[in-house]
Amino acid sequence: MQGVINRADEMYKAYETDKLYEYLLPHKDVADDGIQWRLARVTHDKAKHEKDKQKRQNWMLEAFSYAEKALEMNQDSPHCHRWYGALLYFTTDGIGLKHKIQAAYKVREHFDKALMFDPEDVISLHSIGYWCFTFAERPWYQRKIASALFEALPETTYDEALEWFLKAKKIQENFMCTNLLMIGKAYLRLHNKEKAVEYLKKAADYNVKTPDDEQSNKEAADLLKHMGHGHLLKSCLH
Repeated sequence: MQGVINRADEMYKAYETDKLYEYLLPHKDVADDGIQWRLARVTHDKAKHEKDKQKRQNWMLEAFSYAEKALEMNQDSPHCHRWYGALLYFTTDGIGLKHKIQAAYKVREHFDKALMFDPEDVISLHSIGYWCFTFAERPWYQRKIASALFEALPETTYDEALEWFLKAKKIQENFMCTNLLMIGKAYLRLHNKEKAVEYLKKAADYNVKTPDDEQSNKEAADLLKHMGHGHLLKSCLH
C-alpha cells in the first residue's frame, strides 16, 4: 500500500482532486488507516467543489464514513483524529441544536487528540481556533436559551481563537488563506483595526488554489472594501 499512498500524496499536492478520488476509491475496503483518512480527505475536497447543497452533504457523509473507518483502525493517528473531527463538524448540517452542541464538544475532543499526537498539526491548530471563534460569536441570549433547554454552549473568546490561529501561522506562515482571514477577523472583533487590515490584505492577495481559498479571498476583499480600504487590493477583479 505504500506505493499507492506515495502516488496519492503526489496527486494531492498537485490538486488533482477528481483523479485522486478515482485512484483511491478501488481501495476503499482496504484495512489501512492511511488509505482511509486520505479517502476521507479527498472526498471532503470533492464536497467543497460541489455547488448543489444536497450533493455536497452526501459527499461529506461519504467522507465521514471513511474517517470513521480510519479512526477505528488507528486511535493513535493525528490524521485520523483530525479528519474525524473536521467531518463530524460538517455532518451536523440540518440536525437539531441539542445534537449540534453535543457534536461540538466531540469535534474539539478529536482536534485536541490530533494535537496530542502531533503538536505541530497546523490544520488542527487552525480548526480549534475556528471552533473558538464560532462559539465566541454566539450572543448571550442564545447561550441562555441553549443552557436552559439543552446544555451550555462552550465558553470561548476572540482572544483564545486568535491565539490558536497565530500558533498555526507561527509553524507554517501562509499554509491556508482561511487562517489569514480568520486572524484578520479576530483582530477586527478585538478592535485592532491596523492588524486586521494587515491580515485581511494578506488573505485578499493570497494565491488561490482551492474552493476554501477562493471563498476566504473574496471575504477578505469584501471586508477591506467595507472598511474603506479597497484601494489596497491588488486587482480590480475583487
